Amino acid sequence: MVEWGWKSKLLMESPAASKYTQLYQYKPYLDENVAMTPWREKVSVANAISDYLRALHEYAADKILQEFGRSYSRNSFRYCLTVPAMWSDKAKDVMRKAAIRAGLITAFDHPDRLTLVSEPEAAALYCEKACKQYDLGHGDRFMICDAGGGTVDLIVYEISSTSQGRRLSEVTKGHGATCGSMFIDLNFGNLLIKKFESQDAKIPKNIIPAMVDTFAYNHKPQFGEDDELYLALPRNSFFDDIKDPKSIGIDGGFMSLKESELKKVVFEPVVKQVLTLIQEQLNNAKQCSAIFMVGGFGSSNYLLKRVKQEFGSVVNTISAPNRPELAVVCGAVYAGLNPKMVTARITRLCYGTDAGMNFEEGIDPERLKLRKSSGPLCTGRFSTFVRKGQKVQVNECVTKLYSFTKNKHGTSTYSTGIFAIDGDPPRYIDDVGVSELAKISISDPFTPSDQIGHKVSVEMKMYFGLNEIRTEIFVQGTKYIKQLKFDDRDY
Repeated sequence: MVEWGWKSKLLMESPAASKYTQLYQYKPYLDENVAMTPWREKVSVANAISDYLRALHEYAADKILQEFGRSYSRNSFRYCLTVPAMWSDKAKDVMRKAAIRAGLITAFDHPDRLTLVSEPEAAALYCEKACKQYDLGHGDRFMICDAGGGTVDLIVYEISSTSQGRRLSEVTKGHGATCGSMFIDLNFGNLLIKKFESQDAKIPKNIIPAMVDTFAYNHKPQFGEDDELYLALPRNSFFDDIKDPKSIGIDGGFMSLKESELKKVVFEPVVKQVLTLIQEQLNNAKQCSAIFMVGGFGSSNYLLKRVKQEFGSVVNTISAPNRPELAVVCGAVYAGLNPKMVTARITRLCYGTDAGMNFEEGIDPERLKLRKSSGPLCTGRFSTFVRKGQKVQVNECVTKLYSFTKNKHGTSTYSTGIFAIDGDPPRYIDDVGVSELAKISISDPFTPSDQIGHKVSVEMKMYFGLNEIRTEIFVQGTKYIKQLKFDDRDY
């Protein structure tokens, strides 16, 4: 990496631009549910994220140390990274590893030194501070619609007044879609391409990005207030060669576009997706007193107006709090200072592990039958930890007891798989829809004097109420805090 942030844009506008490749909009590639064009760059997505985090961290840390001097050292920093609510456990793991490669923390630090928080949850902590001015109290529910550049995440929380202060708990399973404001920009760019191609114009590669940037920063947030948009054109001889500029709205260094055209082609295809997501959350929540629009796209006047049109009759308060574009980052600070503000979360998937259970004749297939002196076992059964949609307290622990048997191959590590399904618990781990999410591995628990066949009892404690799955393994009284091992070769 030679440059990052706004300086990378300046570099791509210089005569040396042909020597470099500018990477952008690569975060959505971590979402396994989004259909993206194949990633063909030489640097992997995970390494691109690491490089960016390293540069951002160096910049931020230097600024903090300049401000506070010797009062702080980097070793005392605690980090909170926000991620989309719809990201998988695997995507979160990629982000954690990227942060380690970027030098924010080390692989040997306690996991709590880096906290991953969903973006709508961070926004909820920010909006909770504003709840009093909206007359929201104990038992009231509010929705966060975090509309950002790439994703739109939504979730509903319920307020509880406790002896320790106000607390939040999830009411609905957070969900969302990749339908953020970058897709408005893409729609706008495609509209410009269509107009220029109607003039048989050969478009220079930097023209569309420059015009989209002007639209995104100067016009998109206020769209909907005027009947017509006048876009300042970048200086380029390209516009002098257009056959009939007035036919596509170009005159005097500006390009005019009708509001009706922009609504139909640019905004509404994206806005309608957001409205559908909000309706789904309202259906699941049953009762909701307020909707808070946050994020960069959440500050859009047009989006806020459309949400009020659709849902103003069923939700009393629909508002964008002060500085909605800062809600997520400010809320992340609150999450870092008070990790126990959210007391319960809704599980996104059904989780379980591989287990041997009593074999049931006529039900279980013979291929899974394992004969034991105590009676036949059925291998490959799905042993459920938690069900999808289950409300789990943050400190709630699911405990399973297992045993490892020493084998003659001298295995140096012993592992068990964690399986997941987006639905009800299956009977077997190889049923349709079940995937192996990750593995939990421990070092060889046996001593050289242990005989082949010797068993060691293992106690596994799983925590699903956190933003990341956490595992504690107890082997003969020794406690290990283990990170799940994901297969992240795709990134």
